[in-house]
Amino acid sequence: MADTIFGSGSHQWVCPNDRQLALRAKLQTGWSVHTYQTEKQRKSQCLSPAEVEAILQVIQRAERLDVQEQQRVGRLVERLDTMRHNVMGNGLSQCLLCGEVLGYLGSSSVFCKDCRKKVCTKCGIEACPGQKRPLWLCKICSEQREHYSQCPNGGSSPSVSCWAIG
Repeated sequence: MADTIFGSGSHQWVCPNDRQLALRAKLQTGWSVHTYQTEKQRKSQCLSPAEVEAILQVIQRAERLDVQEQQRVGRLVERLDTMRHNVMGNGLSQCLLCGEVLGYLGSSSVFCKDCRKKVCTKCGIEACPGQKRPLWLCKICSEQREHYSQCPNGGSSPSVSCWAIG
């Protein structure tokens, strides 16, 4: 039992339970590696002004990058909203994006995997080229996937990986 409490046995790095911590507190032994350090030892571990300055510069650079990333995501969202607002076709007999007539006399069409609308091959993007059944997306859904895939919180988009399609 003494081995378990004081950590001299084979389980030296096991986290102590509450009972063991209470006993160590009564014995004033602690369980940290810093328990027996003197004040001089603690002061020698302080950061130098140059180290503090370097850390502050790293933090400031990270904050600037965060602001830039938020602005970039904001531009992506604006572009996506503009594309949605500027649709010209109905997605059935016309290309959803450019309004070009689709069918026998018009352009060839593909179905967008996400929104299930028809788009011409100029406005569609083949998301997973080289597959037996190619995956097509309209530019709006492609942008939306790009936005969700680059969200800092991981994004919960309806994205599909190329190899998950069968």
